[in-house]
Amino acid sequence: MVVTNTMLLATWNTLLLAASIGLTPVDVSQLDGQTHTGTLVSLAPEQVVVETAQGAQTFPTRELYSLRFPDALAEEDLLPPEDPIAVEFEDGSHVQATAVSVESGRATVLLAENEPIIAATRSVRSMRFFKPLTGLSQQWNEILSASDIAGDVLVIRKTQTMQDENGVEQESMGLDSLEGVLYEITDEHVSFEFDGTRVEVPRHKVEGVVYFHRSSNRPIEPTCRVLTVDGSAWNFKSCELDGETIKGVTVGGVRLNLPITKITKIDFSVGNLIFLSDLKPDTFEWKSDLETSKTPSVVSTWYRLRVDEDFYGGPLILDAHSYEKGLALHSRTKLSYRLTREFQRFAAIAGIDDRNRADGNVTLTISGDGQQLMSENLSGSKHINIDLDVRGVRRLEILVDFGEDKVGYGDYLNLCNARLMK
Repeated sequence: MVVTNTMLLATWNTLLLAASIGLTPVDVSQLDGQTHTGTLVSLAPEQVVVETAQGAQTFPTRELYSLRFPDALAEEDLLPPEDPIAVEFEDGSHVQATAVSVESGRATVLLAENEPIIAATRSVRSMRFFKPLTGLSQQWNEILSASDIAGDVLVIRKTQTMQDENGVEQESMGLDSLEGVLYEITDEHVSFEFDGTRVEVPRHKVEGVVYFHRSSNRPIEPTCRVLTVDGSAWNFKSCELDGETIKGVTVGGVRLNLPITKITKIDFSVGNLIFLSDLKPDTFEWKSDLETSKTPSVVSTWYRLRVDEDFYGGPLILDAHSYEKGLALHSRTKLSYRLTREFQRFAAIAGIDDRNRADGNVTLTISGDGQQLMSENLSGSKHINIDLDVRGVRRLEILVDFGEDKVGYGDYLNLCNARLMK
């Protein structure tokens, strides 16, 4: 892209305007791959308004991938706490806290340079008081994901000293868990009832706690996910810009006021869609056009499915646009996804990777439950916008076949922003 003096002047004027009226610089990414730079004017559940070099532009949130805030990303002084307490909520939100306490069924969560968060313990899934150790992470995850618990869980960090075969004492660490009822949590102790006896366990011995919640069939449907500089991520049911603060309510019912200077990204894709690159294929098969009995088996690994990158290890590129999400496939590839949830549409932008336009020639076919939804030959600079009705579909199938030349040389297809929309 050629940068002209007019473009530079327009960008400079936008920055001057932002500085003069206190607007926040923002980078806008749309689902169709378009990007915009400007300053945030307003944020509401249905739309975002951004002042760009071309003037004010309104973006429906359903068409957005994300908003990124470069000033927050560049701020070196705003970092996660040195010894974070990991708090995970039932709605999937998680934060890096500096301190936590619980009293009368209400948790107070302190965040770095922010007002305390007050939340009912019924909205909290777990609290982990120690920085994760590699050797304990698997044990913690197994305790957290156990399906047979019927009460709150207290997790104790235990240290054992044993002699090795040479008589040298070796120290090992592990986790032990007890099921009961959690009460107050302070900096000094965790109040816990076990087998009808209530005790105060010293906090320094407790790895963490897991709250028991009866299963609910109510779907969790956030409209966006807000990421902050301290490593926290909040799943919002609704949020809006109020001055220099993002105000909203999480899916779990926690009310938040987050300074916009501490927000690095607002991800709108989480509530509206699921990217294929975030799903595991149910089946995957690749076949060479020149396969013989002497073809090394390692060749198949060269042409395996690539997720959120191209076959060169870089971003997915079509028509000079770079895409964060998508699949890279080589002919002849066939894969399928089992859809366990109800979706309305499947959308993507498909074409031969820019670096292989001269040679690439494929036929892309997409089917649902064995019924063909589309089939298109793609070669050269041709790319297509895919928008298919997938209501009721339980198996989505994608075939990247050899094109009209019947060979696979240069057949690198990018399926950018491939997504299932609710």
